[in-house]
Amino acid sequence: MKRGILIQSTKFIFLLLWMSTVFCCQNKENRYVTSELDSIPQNKPQLAQKEVIIQWYGHSCFLIITSKKTMILTDPVEFKGYHLPEGIEPDAVTISHNHIDHNRVDVVAGDPEVLMGCTADNQEVPSMDRNIKEVRIYTVPSYHDPGRHGVNAIFVFEFDGIRLVHLGDLGTTLSEDQIEAIGKVDILMIPVGGQFTISGVDADEVIKQLNVNSIVFPMHYKTEAFSLPYSADDFIQGKENCKRISGNRFTFDINNMSQKRE
Repeated sequence: MKRGILIQSTKFIFLLLWMSTVFCCQNKENRYVTSELDSIPQNKPQLAQKEVIIQWYGHSCFLIITSKKTMILTDPVEFKGYHLPEGIEPDAVTISHNHIDHNRVDVVAGDPEVLMGCTADNQEVPSMDRNIKEVRIYTVPSYHDPGRHGVNAIFVFEFDGIRLVHLGDLGTTLSEDQIEAIGKVDILMIPVGGQFTISGVDADEVIKQLNVNSIVFPMHYKTEAFSLPYSADDFIQGKENCKRISGNRFTFDINNMSQKRE
């Protein structure tokens, strides 16, 4: 397993969760992580600390586990060198758009609620505002790629007093209407790899537009598992205050994060 890089600014942190191609394949390392997730039951008693877990499985696929153990999986991936581990049973799955590297609901275990952000032809983002247990989920329409060939759903998640935004395959910087519809952002998951999405320069602009409070997760970038024009290294080049963290899982305490924001 490769190591991630934590980059801290005066206001928020860039958090990169890295995996090697070997880790992404179905092997012992992968299954170890799956069993680690399975050891966190959804009915686990509330801890004194309000912990939230975010785990990355490559590309735009994240598992979000709230402090109440509600599990949301974004853009499930089973493509090229990325493979979703077996046995993950989320409460809900969100699909930003209907492309094969983002919509593999068939490899997800259990019987989750599937929230499709776009119509099957990727030409429309239907209005959505739902609650999955304690998590409010709503969408904001956007364009898929710099050429605006189709649309993409921005998913917004509200839980534990924070707002987390997954931009999917965002292809342009944001309009004022989009910024207003998204609202205040505590945690942002943003594509930076280019070609099918925005690249680093536009990603930096979007981060400024949204005035992110706490954490930015770059995603959808070049790795050994998937080829794109730009890597995570390209995105972080020139950014200061880098600190390495291990693995593809990040756990944080909502209370501590709130104190940090203040």
